Amino acid sequence: MSKDTIPSDWKAIRRDVLEQIQSGKWKPGDKIPREIELAAYYGCTRSTVGRALRDLATAGFLERRRKGGTVVAANPTRKAPLDVPILRDAIRSAGAEPGYRLLRAGPERAPPEIATALGLAVGAEVLHVQALYLADGVAHQIEDRWLVPAMVRGLGPDHWSTQPVDEWLLRNAPLTRAKIEIEAIALPAELAGHFDQPEQSPSLLVTRVSWRQSKPIGLLRLYHAAGQRLKTGI
Repeated sequence: MSKDTIPSDWKAIRRDVLEQIQSGKWKPGDKIPREIELAAYYGCTRSTVGRALRDLATAGFLERRRKGGTVVAANPTRKAPLDVPILRDAIRSAGAEPGYRLLRAGPERAPPEIATALGLAVGAEVLHVQALYLADGVAHQIEDRWLVPAMVRGLGPDHWSTQPVDEWLLRNAPLTRAKIEIEAIALPAELAGHFDQPEQSPSLLVTRVSWRQSKPIGLLRLYHAAGQRLKTGI
């Protein structure tokens, strides 16, 4: 950033600090510069910087620690207006032991409906990840996720084979906005076997398209087995 573009009011400083977090320059757990250092950089008062950091802390992007300075929150989306829980955490919170089984993962060509939702050309390369989540050993949810490669650089087999993709995304490609649809559907035939249910059994489908600023990150379809509950809030 050039000196001509350095912001000096608290809202502009807030936007600039948030960009450092969302771009990955400042990662979860990183300690950010002290208020006095930021004030010198932005050419403003320490109170102006403090107001910007307090607002980001209230939103859940920063943690202000007594005698420990200010650090980037480990889970920067948890306190956002819409609660987007980690899938294994949600299962654990419901009192069950979570399990994870990768079903498929790798680059594919975007089908028309996926390309349209993400603003891509039909046939553009996307990363397709499908996984089964279990609760106490019983099929609980199926994650069907389509990701824009440019927005998830660094995500590869070493990651998705050892940990759920949503946990990697939270730390490396956090969303800033999302569109969510919830509908009751008949379970697709190709997924019914994973739930050990007949074809056309009822299922709750949550579809979420996520962005970082104006750039699409991906589309998630989350299928819930019959009898499961979804909890969220604002």
